[in-house]
Amino acid sequence: MERMLRIAMLAVTALVAVVATVATVSQHRTAPFSPRTAAHLAETTLVPPRTTLPAEASGRVEVWQNARLLAAEAAAAAQAAADAQAKARAARAAATAPPATSIPSYPAGTIQDIITKAFTPLGATAVAWGLRVARCESGYNPRAYNPAGPYYGLFQFLMSTFNATPFKGQDVYDPVANAGAAAWKYSQGGAGAWGCQ
Repeated sequence: MERMLRIAMLAVTALVAVVATVATVSQHRTAPFSPRTAAHLAETTLVPPRTTLPAEASGRVEVWQNARLLAAEAAAAAQAAADAQAKARAARAAATAPPATSIPSYPAGTIQDIITKAFTPLGATAVAWGLRVARCESGYNPRAYNPAGPYYGLFQFLMSTFNATPFKGQDVYDPVANAGAAAWKYSQGGAGAWGCQ
């Protein structure tokens, strides 16, 4: 009887240990325990716990997104650099131009009057720039010609440049058309096209 009692106690202790182990393991499981057949065990892929897998095994989505972000950052940096260069050019142009506080007046019909009228909508600084460049380029001569370009007229335009303005088709030697084309190019940020400043 004593022997039976020991065996029973040993069996109860073993049973308690098994139940405690199963209870502990089941607390850590995320899915309820379901027995599988041996065929299912062969198909199971073991993944270490708390491992996150990318949406695509090859990671192509992440690579594409990173490349897109890098391209956007590079484009933003290039745009910022271009903006900074444009501001620096504008500051240099403003610094080299003499301060023009008022627009001068010239006798009607003179070359200086024609240039002044063409550049007046752009401000006093533009008028001063136009008068200075025309004096340097042609000495205010609307019939000036330089075979090196060849360059034509008051502001010494190449024909291709003149034809790229709204004055295309007009006489390049006409001082009104030539000054108007120069004022238009100046307004489009093309002041750097002239060697004389």
